[in-house]
Amino acid sequence: MSKRIWNHPEADAGNTTVAWRSPGQLQDSKEFRTWLEREFPQGAAEMADGEDAETSRRSFLKLMGASTALAGFGMAACRRPESYIVPYTKAPEWVIPGKATYYASSMPRSGGATPVVVTTFEGRPTKLGANSLHPDNEGTDAFVQASVLDLYSVSRSRTILKSGKKASRKELDEVIAALSKDTAAKIGFVFGADESPTRTRVAAEIAKKFSAAKFYQYEALTGEAAAALGDGVKTVVDFAKADRIVSLDCDFTGLDSQGPVRPFYDRRKPEGRFYDQKPDASKMNRLYAVEAAYSVTGGIADHRLRVPVSQILTIAAQIAKGVGVDAGTIASAGEVTDSKHLEWITALVADLKAHAGKSVVLAGSRQPAAVQHLALAINIALGNIGENKPLAALRTGTTGLGTIETLVADINKGTIDTLVLLTPANPLFDAPSDLKFAEAFGKLKASFHLGQRTDATAHAATWHIPAAHYLETWADARSSRGTYTIVQPMILPLYEDCVSELELLLALLSAEGVLLNGEGPKGEASPAYT
Repeated sequence: MSKRIWNHPEADAGNTTVAWRSPGQLQDSKEFRTWLEREFPQGAAEMADGEDAETSRRSFLKLMGASTALAGFGMAACRRPESYIVPYTKAPEWVIPGKATYYASSMPRSGGATPVVVTTFEGRPTKLGANSLHPDNEGTDAFVQASVLDLYSVSRSRTILKSGKKASRKELDEVIAALSKDTAAKIGFVFGADESPTRTRVAAEIAKKFSAAKFYQYEALTGEAAAALGDGVKTVVDFAKADRIVSLDCDFTGLDSQGPVRPFYDRRKPEGRFYDQKPDASKMNRLYAVEAAYSVTGGIADHRLRVPVSQILTIAAQIAKGVGVDAGTIASAGEVTDSKHLEWITALVADLKAHAGKSVVLAGSRQPAAVQHLALAINIALGNIGENKPLAALRTGTTGLGTIETLVADINKGTIDTLVLLTPANPLFDAPSDLKFAEAFGKLKASFHLGQRTDATAHAATWHIPAAHYLETWADARSSRGTYTIVQPMILPLYEDCVSELELLLALLSAEGVLLNGEGPKGEASPAYT
């Protein structure tokens, strides 16, 4: 359709209020009339009429389309994209595009599982929040919030490695199948410090099948606290009942989890937990920190004593002596000679005695067993452990597990020649240097490493198996106070070679020894999930 030509009415020459669009309209020149009637000033004269103009446009589009199509035949890299995504034929229940769906789960950790509510969009988890309906809910921290990023991390392990080089799933299945049939294998299992009732039950079944099997526990940040308390016993702090807290290099608001930390911050507020309460400064707690390096906990302490690492044991012994601990326990710890330190410790001891039964002394995971024993002795002397006390002792289901020291000794003696590493730690990097773990690790006949990162241990192991994220697997755990909680998947494993801890254990327990990652044959559920 051609451009419509407008015939504007003649303007009244005597009317001076008329607004002209241009000087050409005011002069009403021939050139202005020509430009007004033409839509495209350049090249429009070649088109005889509107029909000619339309034909030219269509011809141009045809020629351009044909040129593009013909150009594709001559380019080997250009091809029609292949799509394997099939749209919903029947939409899943509760899934509305763009609307979040919420599920309850928990994050397994060494200090106890953290109950969470997972926000998902179209089956993809995006955010973790606190589960206010869980009996042990105490919020989330930075580690929980950041853990969802591990699911989509580009550096996440996704392929099977054999001696540091890429291998196929078929090769690994054959090795696992052969190992599952060798019931006399000298095999060892290294677990993390989290507690899983199902894993404990499966481990008991494996111990029945493999007569020489041994089990160990290791995480880099758990320290030697368990040695002071006994096998299968741990302590949990109730900061709501603690008026005085002493930290012996224990960053309990950061890395050293000692229990739910929210009550500690609530006691730091003079107005109380709820802002409608009357201010009462007497309900505030007081924090003493003894440390060598600056920490989050030391930064908010009311009284902080900075000492060398070697002096923390001496300080702990001086505090124990002040509260009346048996002198035989602290005979070899030395004496504090600095007058300022003695003055600081004297005031601390007086405050602890004034709040006996309402105080707690915590030793950090980096401290040796001697400091752990002294902290426990101080708490016992002050009556801080028991019912309605700040410190409670809980018995866990993880008993009979060896340490990293016993593992190295067993490897050197030949008691263990096949090792399955299920811990999130990286022992070739973070194990104590005096143990010479790398040398012992090289003596193994075979080693299997399950992890989400291709770290030093993954490359040194005979086989590295990519681990599934906790948001991709079924599992169970116990919270910091021992409450049983469920870990349920939000999404199928993103990578086909990723397997969970329970799946690997069940593969060794089964007769076939085949690894499954959430799905069985023809999309059926994996035996690990039934």
